[in-house]
Amino acid sequence: MNKSYEIEGLKCQGCANTVKEQFGKVAGVESVEVDVDTKTATVSGYFNEQELTDSLKETKYAIK
Repeated sequence: MNKSYEIEGLKCQGCANTVKEQFGKVAGVESVEVDVDTKTATVSGYFNEQELTDSLKETKYAIK
């Protein structure tokens, strides 16, 4: 599965790195690409979307 998400609060490369790191901790995620310009993250693998959303709860970012 390949899915893109709009990320609320994404402003810089440091933000992108945090989102990428958090998403990478979710079971089943194979790869994560974050684009600061479009404020999106594309996630590949077979993962639970709720776990992906929950992975950002401790940060200042959220899936729109």
